[in-house]
Amino acid sequence: MQRGFAHLLGLLLFITSQLSEAQTPPGVRIQNIQAVGSGCPVGSYSATISPEGQTFSLLLDNFIAESTMQNPIARLMCELKVSFWVPRGWTFALLAADYRGFAYAERGSVVSHQALYSFDGSKPRNEKPGYENGGTYSFRKQDFNGPFNDNYYIHHDIDPRVAAWAPCSSNESQTLFLTTFLMARNLNTSSLITSQITLDSIDGQVQSQKYKLVWKTCSASGGVRPPAPDPGNPRPAPPNPGRPPRFPDSGRR
Repeated sequence: MQRGFAHLLGLLLFITSQLSEAQTPPGVRIQNIQAVGSGCPVGSYSATISPEGQTFSLLLDNFIAESTMQNPIARLMCELKVSFWVPRGWTFALLAADYRGFAYAERGSVVSHQALYSFDGSKPRNEKPGYENGGTYSFRKQDFNGPFNDNYYIHHDIDPRVAAWAPCSSNESQTLFLTTFLMARNLNTSSLITSQITLDSIDGQVQSQKYKLVWKTCSASGGVRPPAPDPGNPRPAPPNPGRPPRFPDSGRR
């Protein structure tokens, strides 16, 4: 892996919906992609969309979180705003995502990969890995505790009953927010240990992120029926929001 270099390729697969309609609606395409955040500041990335509008790629230069004795906690984030043209009367959700990268953590340190998916850019008030707040966003986290020194692969599955769905409206443009957080942390701040995590292409593969979408038609009332709660693991909102999230300011708002 070349230090200071990360190659991120997002491949969006318009998979068959098992909820209602059998196929992706005709004409769906990616219109625009933007990146904001401490892991992808202006001038540090380049984005391209394929001619048919079905895939996008993003070349990143600085998306590496590294902890040292001088900087025991390092957090970076990159939020992708992917705009789609979607036929009226259709909605979609993200139900699966794959990530590949490299992580290095000495004993006494930990590195983390966090992913957040939404259609309105909302973020959790608290860090709740694996938590969906009734259809506004989905949040996943993976920790790698030291000693660890290897490429990593992460797969996320999201229950369609609690997944965030694009809003139904007369607007044919929809934006999907794909936010990735990388964190490296030394548990002993007086130690010389180091840790690092990055997103990167590995083993000659050009694909380091892959997202799968599912589609269905909007209800007759013009909206998406609210998702049913997860009967196996209900997640009521806590009465006290607790400590604020540790996410860095994206600078988007």
